[in-house]
Amino acid sequence: MKRIMLAGLAALVLIVAVVLFRTSQIGDSPETSSATIALITVDPATAAEHLAQAVRFRTVSTQDPADFDPEAFLGLQAWMRETYPDFYAAVSTETVDSYAQLSVWKGSDPTLEPIVFLAHQDVVPASEEPNSGWDKPPFDGIIADGFVWGRGAIDDKGSLIGLLEAANRLAADGYQPARTLIFGFGHNEEVLGSGAKAIAQTLKNRNIHPYAVIDEGGAITTGMPDAKGPVARIGVAEKGYVTLILTATAKGGHSSTPPTRTSIGALSRAIAAVEAHPFEQKLDPVLKKMLRATASEQSFMGRMAIANLWLFGPMVETKMMKSQSGRAMLGTTIAPTIINAGFKENALPREASAYVNFRIHARDSVDSLIAHVKAAINDPAIEISFAGTEGTEPSPVSQIGTGPYAWLASVVSDVFPGTIIAPNVVLGGTDSRYFSIVTDDIYRFAPFTFDSSDFSRIHGLNERMNVEDFAHGIQAYYLMLDRAGSRPD
Repeated sequence: MKRIMLAGLAALVLIVAVVLFRTSQIGDSPETSSATIALITVDPATAAEHLAQAVRFRTVSTQDPADFDPEAFLGLQAWMRETYPDFYAAVSTETVDSYAQLSVWKGSDPTLEPIVFLAHQDVVPASEEPNSGWDKPPFDGIIADGFVWGRGAIDDKGSLIGLLEAANRLAADGYQPARTLIFGFGHNEEVLGSGAKAIAQTLKNRNIHPYAVIDEGGAITTGMPDAKGPVARIGVAEKGYVTLILTATAKGGHSSTPPTRTSIGALSRAIAAVEAHPFEQKLDPVLKKMLRATASEQSFMGRMAIANLWLFGPMVETKMMKSQSGRAMLGTTIAPTIINAGFKENALPREASAYVNFRIHARDSVDSLIAHVKAAINDPAIEISFAGTEGTEPSPVSQIGTGPYAWLASVVSDVFPGTIIAPNVVLGGTDSRYFSIVTDDIYRFAPFTFDSSDFSRIHGLNERMNVEDFAHGIQAYYLMLDRAGSRPD
């Protein structure tokens, strides 16, 4: 017995030693650079005015194609050509899928694979009614209190105009890239993404396989739960997307003599069953690397847990499960969004349907998700169908720490010294998902700084872009484009 106790004590001492050693290896210093380089001078007021002008074009995408306003998109594109003449003189531009733009800045070295930069022209709707909750009218493009206010200021006209500001400046400076630079500006990312999909297919048809694709989806964040200081979150993957329609049918008739099974009751049980059977939620390789990158922002106990996920992983997962964003990072999400049933208070509807949106984690797929939903509902009378398309699968995971990631990280380090750089999985969807047919290296990152309070403004009320941060982002885009065009593999 004494030997057993001694052996147990020795094992405990060994575990403690391993835990402390691994904790010490994370250290107190994040992966950052203190390097400083000369950046271009950007006039914040002029850049902000250009972004404000772009916001004033009501390039809205809605679920109903009949609401599409082509004149708004044609007006924006005419304004882009007028405002950025040097860029459009340097590139060859063609229209794809009616309103998407594909512009190619041909490089001098055909042996270098091109880099693709994406942004989208469209925005989600915003109410212009009085007392709608907007502090400034969403399409007036007002500059006030150090911000450009309006729908699309962040998503995604910030990236669109930031890229054009930087590229136009490069062209005006006489820049000639060695590597071909390709710009894809989709027109319906918020609903279909057919513009970006057509651009990706065009590249594939022309046998063009980019070195990398850069899109929105990540940014520099401050005030986040895992890191109060600035963190450049580079999206190396994004979740899949599918919306399923659950439909229940039953006898109609008068509400005074209801059957034992009603369509609304059956549908309600189906929705409750799906929510009661969540998908597996656990740490994945990308999330583990993100946690390690931001560990320096944690307390000693937090660093110890992150350094020893082999031991404390379940505890970390339990803590993350307590927040909406944490749960979303750990697994596939379930979100009932629309219910259709009934037309009169005393009439039983024969049919009731619900739309349930899923954001698919990399460990799941569209097929496995449907199997999971069917098993959870366990009612063959509930019809399950796709809403629109059959969804998109989770994206492949791009390189982390090497290849294009290292090139992008070097730009962040030089323009934003002292900023932590961390890989990230984008929880929403971007146009870049379509480009996996031409490259494995897709990165979602726009060089703008946002506080944690800013994220509710995206697709929400009072979307805005900080004027100084926008100017700084243009400086980053300039360096990004410059290095993309001249840097060999």
